[in-house]
Amino acid sequence: MEQAYALVNVRDINLLCQHYKTYALIEGKAVRRRITRARRRKGILEVRTAARDTWIQDVTAIEWVNAVGKTIRYMAHEIR
Repeated sequence: MEQAYALVNVRDINLLCQHYKTYALIEGKAVRRRITRARRRKGILEVRTAARDTWIQDVTAIEWVNAVGKTIRYMAHEIR
């Protein structure tokens, strides 16, 4: 079975945050954090968490569950 890969923009991730529960996997952390916004600053992907009003760096991946119930995960290097 083949898998399709796509590059997404940070703008796409921000739209997903509005409609789905979107989570970020942070490097060095065992838990995932729910995010409300993402941005790319100086080439580094940063996310803003729902619990705090701070920007977190070192994002490994962003994932969400789509309408069908399948978990979708994008690695940080796949997000422009």
